[in-house]
Amino acid sequence: MKIRWNIILNFLVLFAVLLVTAGLQTTLWYQLFNDVPSPLLWLNLIVYVILYRKPYPAILTIYAMGFVLLTFTAMPLKMMWITLLVLFALVYGIKTRVFWSGSGYYTIMCTFSAVAYHIIYIVSSMVMEKNPASFEIIDRLVQLVLTPSFAFPMYWVLAKIDKISQDDLVHEPGGLEI
Repeated sequence: MKIRWNIILNFLVLFAVLLVTAGLQTTLWYQLFNDVPSPLLWLNLIVYVILYRKPYPAILTIYAMGFVLLTFTAMPLKMMWITLLVLFALVYGIKTRVFWSGSGYYTIMCTFSAVAYHIIYIVSSMVMEKNPASFEIIDRLVQLVLTPSFAFPMYWVLAKIDKISQDDLVHEPGGLEI
């Protein structure tokens, strides 16, 4: 069996980007902007993995990323994985219907994912936890505005990383290509 070093390199670089974005979100953001809620930068990375990877490697990568993200949050593992699995199903379902490559589509999907993530998290928290997550409408609205605003720079960085360290990871779209 031949080991594809490009795949391992890409996987490790994506995890480094995940650690940097989660670290920026949880520490540096609050040092610079005090009480302004931070954007979900890690969510943009997960959306990129969903859109530009084959389904099974994407699910495994997202589950591993969810496990790593537990060090940055108080969310239980079951909530993280269920939320990410449902988000994967929604985004992948849209991707199989309508897909075009580029930063515009990626930004649209990041906006959709930010809204869907909050809804999925609140609903699953109400169903699964004794003390459900609070609604915090202002904080969530600020995150919904800020998260997609960082999508374009993240797309540019992630596309450069993929160009350097990738060979057969990209999934061909299955739906209507515009």
